Amino acid sequence: MDANTIYAVVDIETTGTNVAEGSRIIQFGCVLVQNGAIINQFATDVNPQTTIPEGIQALTGISNAQVKKAPLFDDIAGTIYSLLADTVFVAHNVNFDFPFVNAELERVGYPPLSIQAIDSVTLSQILLPTVPSYRLHDLSQYLNITHEHPHSADDDALVTAKLLIVLFERMQQLPIVTLQQMVAQDAELPQSTAEVFKWGLQVVKKQRQPLPDYLYVSNGLALRKTTQLAVTDDHQYTYPRTKKNKLKTLSKAF
Repeated sequence: MDANTIYAVVDIETTGTNVAEGSRIIQFGCVLVQNGAIINQFATDVNPQTTIPEGIQALTGISNAQVKKAPLFDDIAGTIYSLLADTVFVAHNVNFDFPFVNAELERVGYPPLSIQAIDSVTLSQILLPTVPSYRLHDLSQYLNITHEHPHSADDDALVTAKLLIVLFERMQQLPIVTLQQMVAQDAELPQSTAEVFKWGLQVVKKQRQPLPDYLYVSNGLALRKTTQLAVTDDHQYTYPRTKKNKLKTLSKAF
């Protein structure tokens, strides 16, 4: 990964979760991101040559009639392979999307993609640790990213691409010592996700930004300084122990 890396943010909708048992892609979406900006998009329905289960139709809104005249995966495999080659593959749950796409490529005679792949769920968990949910739609609401059609490959890929841009911006705002500690941990993250922080460390080092005034470094960790609240009232107060005194002290609104 470097400054000119192209990230192929991919989302797929499928008939099921297991290629080996006959699950097939019914929709493919890809958004290319480079230097913090979206540079291209590609999306298509795919004829799976099998019936889409009712539960999948209800979840995605994709019907058998919709994909009946769509191209077969065989017909678009070359386009997808060329689109993804020489990129870093990104998905929200990369351990599902990346192997699934590779399995479909192999099924129609293409070699598997030997490219790096990173997981936006894991990046979100690390860089947005206080978010209550890491589902794509919940993250989009938290970050005020418009997400009109959840479980539609083109819209999910677009939202994930916008999320990736936000995550990279957050990472580049971290102190050098924080990124150094993250890299030193050498955590086992999905696919090549850990490589993101090694790249981020190099970027932050080049920026040479001073440590913000509200932070200090202790034992190799960047910590937030505590703020001493100013005391503006010299009166001494005694905690009201009884219910009567509490009601007397507090406003009637309480």
